[in-house]
Amino acid sequence: MIEQGGHGVNCVVIGAGLAGLAAAHRLAWDGARVTVLEASTQIGGRARTVDMAGRPADRGFQSVFTAYHDTSTFLREIGFRQRDLLPFDRGAVVHDGLDWHRLRLSARSLRRFPSFTTADVIRLGRLAAEVRATSCEHLLSGDEQDETTNSYLRRRGFSGGAIEGFFRPLFGVITADPALESDAGYFRFLMRMLVTGRAAIPVEGHGMIGEWAAASVVQKGGIMRTVSPVAEIVVGEAGRAVGVRLESGEILGADVVVVAAQAPAAQRLLAPHDPHAASRLDVNPAGVTTLIYALGRPLHSGQVIALNSAPRGSGRRIDLVCQESNLTRPRLGPPYVVLATSIHGSASAPPDVGALEGEMARMVGRWSPGLEWGRHARLAEVVVEEFAQFRVPPGVRRALPGVRTAIPNVLLAGDVTAHPSIEGAVSSGFRAADVVSAMQL
Repeated sequence: MIEQGGHGVNCVVIGAGLAGLAAAHRLAWDGARVTVLEASTQIGGRARTVDMAGRPADRGFQSVFTAYHDTSTFLREIGFRQRDLLPFDRGAVVHDGLDWHRLRLSARSLRRFPSFTTADVIRLGRLAAEVRATSCEHLLSGDEQDETTNSYLRRRGFSGGAIEGFFRPLFGVITADPALESDAGYFRFLMRMLVTGRAAIPVEGHGMIGEWAAASVVQKGGIMRTVSPVAEIVVGEAGRAVGVRLESGEILGADVVVVAAQAPAAQRLLAPHDPHAASRLDVNPAGVTTLIYALGRPLHSGQVIALNSAPRGSGRRIDLVCQESNLTRPRLGPPYVVLATSIHGSASAPPDVGALEGEMARMVGRWSPGLEWGRHARLAEVVVEEFAQFRVPPGVRRALPGVRTAIPNVLLAGDVTAHPSIEGAVSSGFRAADVVSAMQL
């Protein structure tokens, strides 16, 4: 229990994404007085959901791997039950531009998958057994993090067909890195998540996680404040933070400040006090645009994601399609909620939404010729995430900042201290809370 003079330590958490919420939840339940400050109008960060005629629609495709250790713990602590997570079928369906192929992570399915040779099937089986037998910590910290995923797969002997037809469309979406330039240690960790668990979404969409976490904080007396952007961390003469100043001019006192904002905002707040940590937050982001459609007729059946493995051109493309309502509202009729995701760089120019709409219509014409897309599809919302996650080419994760900063009572949380995933965010929040609990204040 963290105590100070018989009263809980006063903690300000900057950012109400999953890292900030995980930290706030642990701190509040450990006896701290917690105030969470969120700059936007909603909590949850990328994990936000809108209502579409009674159907939840995530503002960007995501999934929770059931094998995520800290995330599973976090969900249990805020009240999730097994029935609250809806798993996708194992594997995916893949369209190569000409035909559909069903892919499952089984030897029988892989032998029938046209991109795989018999040798590829054997090599994938060996890789699956290897990552299953290795701890997550060792997978993430091993020497493989100094090699690209593409190079690693080729060194392991996988054919070009397996890389282009399986690894690139699947892991290119998971990592927002179609070039497979992410470090191979992170790839091996993700491979373990696929082998030992399943991808799932909450029954009410990912926004349910933020809502339930916020309720957990409030239940223990915490305060959640939206539209409360922080202008600066206020540091006293003793070199310790004494609070934060909001852009409105309001000053909130604090014994501890946890910075769990997105990397650019965290960098701005830390730069005046800890330029070294701030410089290590200068990461290269990947952008993702999601088109949310309401359909009068279903696009596809089953609890699967559909991946685009057609050869990549130079223009915009749709990388993943998910009819999310197949999981969340499988027995209801229209509207059917479809998420179409496009991965792109974080260039300052906004994505060409019209071009993406046109590409989606053309792609559906190839994928499902009998569906009159223009008649049955309505574009309900476009969500552009310029900083969907950060890229982790070889060596980047070694240079990420840790939880502590040069200011003794200012801590850093966020997936950018670990790896770009929901698990990275949640585990970073837990680590920050653990450090606060151990402080002598």
